[in-house]
Amino acid sequence: MGACSVFQSIIAQSSPSFFSSFPASNRNRRIHKFRSSTSVATKISTNSIPCTKLGEFQNVLTDYVSPNQFPVSRSDRQSAILQIQESSDLGSALARHGKMLKVQDMNVILRYFGKLSRRQELYQVFDWMQQNQKINVASYSSYVKFMGKSLSCVEAAEMYRSIKDRSTKINVSVCNAFLSSLIKNGKSESGLILFTQMKRDGLVPDVVTYSTLLAGCSKVKDGYYKALELIQELMSNGLQMDSVTYGSFLSVCASHRECNEAAKYFQKMKDEGHSPNVYHYSSLLNAYSADRNYEKAEALIEEMKSAGLVLNKVLYTTLLKVYVKGGLFEKSKELLKELEALGYAKDELPLLPILVETQPWLLLPSIIDSTDYKNF
Repeated sequence: MGACSVFQSIIAQSSPSFFSSFPASNRNRRIHKFRSSTSVATKISTNSIPCTKLGEFQNVLTDYVSPNQFPVSRSDRQSAILQIQESSDLGSALARHGKMLKVQDMNVILRYFGKLSRRQELYQVFDWMQQNQKINVASYSSYVKFMGKSLSCVEAAEMYRSIKDRSTKINVSVCNAFLSSLIKNGKSESGLILFTQMKRDGLVPDVVTYSTLLAGCSKVKDGYYKALELIQELMSNGLQMDSVTYGSFLSVCASHRECNEAAKYFQKMKDEGHSPNVYHYSSLLNAYSADRNYEKAEALIEEMKSAGLVLNKVLYTTLLKVYVKGGLFEKSKELLKELEALGYAKDELPLLPILVETQPWLLLPSIIDSTDYKNF
């Protein structure tokens, strides 16, 4: 006899007095058996079930409707999340409570360990999620982000290639997370290679994708020309450069001594309505420093002040480099005094070897105390 027939037989023998003791609202409540990968969804209505004793009715439900197929309450899921997070035996906790949790619940646990930099637990949770197929786009993005430099170039590439779901594999957030991981680990060449593969797989890059890759071009051989290719590709795809993209490209120009190109794109950015911030000015100032063009550097500083931007120690340091490299030692001396007044003087210790070699009398006694100077 099939399960349905047994169920109907038990119900047919039940007492009609059972449901009469419950409020009508409860009698009308429907109990749902949800669709799973191996069964078809069915609905059991209390209106259509003859009454029986409470224990008999509960046994029927226990025998023929799996408790795992009922929705788990939010409070139960929250309790399970806390027990997993606080467990001293993460593997056992995942085995006991993981099955009742949704993918978004597992992502909460993933981010919890990630924010605490507990990478061993982060890896264990992510591995469990993969094995139990409780994983989505946000899972990959969070995992790659929090693993940071712990995720090697090879591991990142292998993980990307192991993604079976095509929609996840070409999701722009997932791809950007992998690319960012490689760039931050100093593997810009590997990032560009993986980017090519991602496009073959079907990735449609966004502005964040290009900004991420541009940031890596600063330390790549022929990075300036690769950056130009990325800018051209971005525009050919109908995208527009934003302030972040401009900042990344200006940094590339500065690191490859493309002073004129940096000035050109800085003006282009302003013409398009983007307001330069300290980062943009700093990148252009670095370009002038590489070119030893102190006049343009000073003009840029004045422009910043007119725009109401506050000069920070990075900008002062860059300007000091312009003066030192250009042999403008009187200007260097004046700026050092200003730095001392602002409390930034000791932040300029990396420049001491240059100053000692050229004009040691410019150095302020307060900068080169024996404790700091002996480290050079």
